[in-house]
Amino acid sequence: MEYTTYNKKNFLLPDSHRSMSCYHAKVMEDGIMKLTIHDCKHSIQFKNNMNDQLEVIEAIEKLNNLADGILKLKEYIQNTFESK
Repeated sequence: MEYTTYNKKNFLLPDSHRSMSCYHAKVMEDGIMKLTIHDCKHSIQFKNNMNDQLEVIEAIEKLNNLADGILKLKEYIQNTFESK
């Protein structure tokens, strides 16, 4: 099966001179999904095959859990450090 591609990437701090961090999210024509998060020295990549229904479910769960963890960390930082 052939899919419509998805290809989004962005720097997390585009104007920073001290940091290079970015993400690249894509679904390729063959149904392979990759989300790669990079910083100056390391990267992590999530990969799932959208042709396999179990992997679709797992991809959604991974992304939901990652998004939830990121939002909770952001709230903690805002509540703990932003007003100081």
